[in-house]
Amino acid sequence: MNLIDKVAVTSRSFSNNDHLVNELKKRYKNIKLNNTGKTLINEELYDFLKNQNKVIVGLENFDSTLIEQLPKLKVISKFGVGLNNIDLVSMKDNGIFLGFEPGTNKQSVAELALMHIFIALRKVPSSKESIVNNIWSQHKGNELYGKSVGIIGFGNIGQRLLELIEPFRCKVYFYDDVDFSMEDLTSKFPSKPNNFLNRIRQKSLNEVLEKSDIISIHLPLLKDTQNLIGFNELSLMKNDVKLINTSRGGIVDENALESFLKNNVNAFASFDVFEKEPAYNHPLLDLNNFYATSHLGSMTLEGVISMGMAAIYGLDENEIPI
Repeated sequence: MNLIDKVAVTSRSFSNNDHLVNELKKRYKNIKLNNTGKTLINEELYDFLKNQNKVIVGLENFDSTLIEQLPKLKVISKFGVGLNNIDLVSMKDNGIFLGFEPGTNKQSVAELALMHIFIALRKVPSSKESIVNNIWSQHKGNELYGKSVGIIGFGNIGQRLLELIEPFRCKVYFYDDVDFSMEDLTSKFPSKPNNFLNRIRQKSLNEVLEKSDIISIHLPLLKDTQNLIGFNELSLMKNDVKLINTSRGGIVDENALESFLKNNVNAFASFDVFEKEPAYNHPLLDLNNFYATSHLGSMTLEGVISMGMAAIYGLDENEIPI
């Protein structure tokens, strides 16, 4: 057991999980949990972290101003998979180590993306609305089987989604800024038959948008991906496309999406994320061809434990950000 380092946990989700807290207590004696019931910001976040050596971070904003005010901080370990809330350059400049394990939530998020695909295809929201209004209307939807699916971002989650839709014999087009050869795909999916690999093709972003019946986004939010899908990109899509986003808000221009959905009533968008959250009273929520969940991607019992254990390990297994 580490009796020296002081470990703070800013994440409410981690702090309220008895299993993760007990696992952390097995390794560290001096632990400070966020049991305030709220997200810590500004001075509250600074006051919580001062004099701490290590921290497990959720969605709290660790910018350069905060980092430079914490000279005793030596390790930031990420609870979750996105790093867009942490200034990695400032971490490097201040000699702070990063604990981070990508892909810990891939199963949870990929399953949620698949759920959103089925919701969009089968027009689930309109069916419920009809029942609530005492109308027994059987809306006709579409099958997933044999459709063309576009995956934007072919990392851990995009690849796991590909495996989940394998039984549906979809033609898959994926876009990623990393080039994948057939040898790469074979090594990533060694147990898959040739007819599975033959249905997968890497394409340009525009080609994925043009060819796909269903498009699922799996990208981090970076400067290069901010509003990546805007008016021009939406105009390339089929007028009955099903657009899914379970990655990060801000990748799709929400004003452009609202306009697109209003002008293409047979299209459908199903999102788990928004640019600003909570997304109360968002105009997209007024559209019949839009459905949303409240950033549930990693929120399974299994996903939380997986991310939490990775964050605990990251307190000791870490490196200076490149």
